[in-house]
Amino acid sequence: MHELESVVASVNVYDELRISFSHDKRISVRFDSPEIGENNSAVKALEFLQSVYPFLGADVYVKKGIPVAGGLGGSSADAAAVIKAALNFMPQYFGENVIGESVCVGSDVPALIGGGCSVMSGTGETVTPVALPELHLVIANGGGGVKSGAAYREFDKMYPSKSFCPTDTNALICALKAGDTFGAALHINNALTLPAIKLCPDISHTLDAIKAQNPAAVFMTGSGSCCCGLFESELSARAAAESLRRGGLWAQYAATV
Repeated sequence: MHELESVVASVNVYDELRISFSHDKRISVRFDSPEIGENNSAVKALEFLQSVYPFLGADVYVKKGIPVAGGLGGSSADAAAVIKAALNFMPQYFGENVIGESVCVGSDVPALIGGGCSVMSGTGETVTPVALPELHLVIANGGGGVKSGAAYREFDKMYPSKSFCPTDTNALICALKAGDTFGAALHINNALTLPAIKLCPDISHTLDAIKAQNPAAVFMTGSGSCCCGLFESELSARAAAESLRRGGLWAQYAATV
């Protein structure tokens, strides 16, 4: 595991889940997309919940809207939805301590259960909520995907000390709170960018395509392969998304929620 410090923000790009619970121990998870399967963290979340309440049964259907292997935490968001549903509908079996323990499902699951904006640190178990104004983003993908484990292995090869901190989190938070997007741009970076580009060179082209739209900042999200542009207004972000789509990229306007 790697120690990390990351600013995490929920955005209005999402999967849809239909979940029903029972007490028959049987678990079924189905997806609308054939390339999704047992590696999706919704399955791991149910196995984790069964370790707390062995009689748990569940039927889950996942309709994907978040790009697969895009570094947007889509699989972990599915897990977070399953766990949050269990907390809401079966509170007699699951206490609030389940949220912290859910880090065993995925490092970013506790942050995604909480939602909103936060600083995620440790190996994901420490989540500090942060109140930020609405941010306007473009998320784009030029194709391909990066598995998180592969990105971290490549990181270890490129940085033998297994340490690289290219940003100042406190300065970033201060700039974002002040609504200073260009000031924030000075502190937005991702330690996994170069390792991910080595695994998926299309990331470099996607970053360049977003940069051509004149955002305040451009960066890769998570372990890739999706990239983001931070814009000063919804209008400019939506215009950039449309331009990127015309250029052949998958691109979508997103706002923080």
